[in-house]
Amino acid sequence: MAKSKIKESGSEFRRMLREHGCKATPPRLLVLELLGKTKEPMSAQALIETLAGKTDQATVYRILKTLKHRGLIRQVDLRHNHAHYELSRGDEHHHLVCNHCGKIEDVRLCDVGATHQAILRHSKHFSKITQHALEFYGVCTSCRGPEPISEPHP
Repeated sequence: MAKSKIKESGSEFRRMLREHGCKATPPRLLVLELLGKTKEPMSAQALIETLAGKTDQATVYRILKTLKHRGLIRQVDLRHNHAHYELSRGDEHHHLVCNHCGKIEDVRLCDVGATHQAILRHSKHFSKITQHALEFYGVCTSCRGPEPISEPHP
């Protein structure tokens, strides 16, 4: 489904960049604005193709590295053999991904706080969890096809 209803503006992205110690350069603003418009995480290649003629490939990769390091974007592994990126909007969510068509839906019903505490209680070598990644994979309703007719049980 769609990401949060927050619609960031160019001035909001400028403020975010400055608050995170980054200059608000036109290429950085382009990347943030593009990620802000999308409903699903984007690959670096999709960003590069969409921004072709506005900024070059090396610049996009440098921007992604910087924005990820500064916490403005999140890197997501959707098992597509490349990373995807989305804005860090401060909302804890994960993704449900269709194994057939690749459709992605945000999952917001995941309270991992208790899980973190349980993991740390049982850990012999860790005292703090700083981040985690959790994605779910399955088959969307469009790819599922018709429900099989169940046989009556005797």
